[in-house]
Amino acid sequence: LMGGVFSAIDVAQGAKPTPMRVASYMAFIYTYNAIQCPMEEIHGRSSALHNLLAGGMLGYMGVKNGNIGIPFVSHDFFYRFPFLRPQHVAFAVYGSMGGALAMLGGKPI
Repeated sequence: LMGGVFSAIDVAQGAKPTPMRVASYMAFIYTYNAIQCPMEEIHGRSSALHNLLAGGMLGYMGVKNGNIGIPFVSHDFFYRFPFLRPQHVAFAVYGSMGGALAMLGGKPI
């Protein structure tokens, strides 16, 4: 369901609607939950840090493999800070989004 919602937002911003786009959002959300849920089971409690780590790992791998971009970061950023690699920035951005959404949902740190 959420894969369809994210795809609709993407199309509303001008992207071409394709089945591949919907499938990629669904796969991303499934993989995010597949990474995050075992962490909660192992620790025996819900934590926003699990969401942060799951989002960060997916962001890192997605950018490293060239499948996704980094939202909220301009390309000039890497010219100004050449010591930062895109994968590391992706971990921080996607991880912070996952952690923030978890905290908005009421998960403790």
